Amino acid sequence: MTMCRVGGLDDPVWTLPFGGDAAREGRPTGRPRVVVIALVVLISLGVAYPVIAAGLSRRDYGTFAFWKLPNRIDYCGRRYDDGGPQRGSPALFESHDTARGAHWSFLSWTFGGRSIYADVAPLSPPRNAVCTMVLYVPLGGGDWETYVLSGGP
Repeated sequence: MTMCRVGGLDDPVWTLPFGGDAAREGRPTGRPRVVVIALVVLISLGVAYPVIAAGLSRRDYGTFAFWKLPNRIDYCGRRYDDGGPQRGSPALFESHDTARGAHWSFLSWTFGGRSIYADVAPLSPPRNAVCTMVLYVPLGGGDWETYVLSGGP
């Protein structure tokens, strides 16, 4: 029978640097676990976002293709249908609006990141009043996709 020597100078407790722990020696750190969790979360978001965005885009903008221009926009309790492209500037569009106190305003983003603007009436319109007649999505270079109120005021 062989006997093992316990204690002494070659014991790992004495050879570890200060603050080391013999029980943890050789055990992997938690870093790989954090990296794996982060990758799983990123992959999940990469799969989940397009599916969720497509469903919500279909509901709000009439198309599953959230990266494209909307077919329609629902805003302020009204539906606005695609009215085609128009060239101009916010100042020009604002000058066409006759609503008292209306001002050019950013409204929202589509799920693809496109901005939606309008010349909006004051915050407290009378009951059944229209918030705006036309919504605008910038295309670049002074071109805008317009969305006109469906069914009129």
